[in-house]
Amino acid sequence: MTIASRLRERSPVAAVDDALWHDGRVIAFEYPAHAAALVPVEDWPLWAFRRRASRTRKEYPENRVRHALLARIGDAGALTLRELGDGDDAGQGGWDWSPTKTAVQFLVWSGELACVKRDEGNNRLFDLASRTIPANYLTDVLTDDECLVRLLNRAGRALGIGTVDDFADYLRISNATVRTLLRQTDLLPVEVDGWKKSAWASENALQHTGSAVNDAAFVGPFDNLIWYRKRISRIFDFEHALEAYKPASKRRHGYYVCPLRVGTELVGRADLAFHHNTLNIRQVSLDALTDRNLSGFAQACNDLASTLRATGIEIRSDAADRRTVTALERRTA
Repeated sequence: MTIASRLRERSPVAAVDDALWHDGRVIAFEYPAHAAALVPVEDWPLWAFRRRASRTRKEYPENRVRHALLARIGDAGALTLRELGDGDDAGQGGWDWSPTKTAVQFLVWSGELACVKRDEGNNRLFDLASRTIPANYLTDVLTDDECLVRLLNRAGRALGIGTVDDFADYLRISNATVRTLLRQTDLLPVEVDGWKKSAWASENALQHTGSAVNDAAFVGPFDNLIWYRKRISRIFDFEHALEAYKPASKRRHGYYVCPLRVGTELVGRADLAFHHNTLNIRQVSLDALTDRNLSGFAQACNDLASTLRATGIEIRSDAADRRTVTALERRTA
C-alpha cells in the first residue's frame, strides 16, 4: 500500500508486488534502513557502516550457527523462515524472535544474507547476498563516514528540510553523528519560522516551486512521511500514533490507522481493513467536516479500493459522522 499510494499513476498492489518480487529483476532489498524498509539495490554500498556494526553486536550469531545457516541456504537456495524450521514467517512478529529468526535477521543486517524476493504467500525469501545482489553493488569499500555523508544527502533530498533530530531518526543514527557530519554534506543551514531548532535543507528543496497538489490519498502507517511523530506534529500540526500494538481498549482511532492526505495537508484518519475482497472502513475521524475534506475522503476510499482491486467498499454505520458516510455513499453509488 505504501508504494502504491505514492505513485502518480495509481497501480494495483498486485502489480507493484510483481514488479518488486516476481519479474526476475533485483531492484530492491529489505533492510533496517530505519525500521524494516525497502531499499533500492544501488544503495547497497551505502549501508556498509550498518553491516559492519551488526557484526559487533552480541546478537550476531556465533560461528557454528552462522556457518550452518549459510551452508544450508547455499545448498538449497532461497528459503523462508518456515523452511528453515522456524514456523510461519508471518507469525514471528514484533520483538518475540526465536533463535533462528534472530540469527537470520542479523545475517541480513550484516550483509551475508539478503531478502530481495518474497514467495507467493508474501513470505520473505532469504538467500546469500553474494548470489542475489548484483556484483557491481556488492561492496563494503566505503568508510562509515563516507556512507553516512552520502545517506545524509539522500535524506536531505527525501525530507526537503529537517532538523538534526529528523535526520537522526531517518537513518537511525545518533544526533551527535549527524551534527559532526552535516557540514561535510551538500545540505544548507536554514531557519524556519516557528521552529525552535536550526534546520538544514537540500538545494533542490530550496529551488523547487512545484505544482499544486490537489489529490487525496490515505498514507500507509509505515510511510516515511509519518514515521517520525515529532516531525509530523511540527510540519502538519497533526498527531499520529501506530496503535496496532496497543490493547483494543486503549486504541483511540483503531488498529490499522491511515492518515488522510488532502492536497498538502493531513486532515484526518481512518482505520482500514481488507476482507473478502472488500475495503472495510471501521472508523473515521476528520479534523473538520468541510466539503474539501469529505470529497477527499471519498476520493481516497475509491482510489484505494481500485488499488486493492476491491469489489466493494463498506463503512460501518457507527464509524463516522453521518456526513462522512453520506459523502462516501454518494461517490461510490
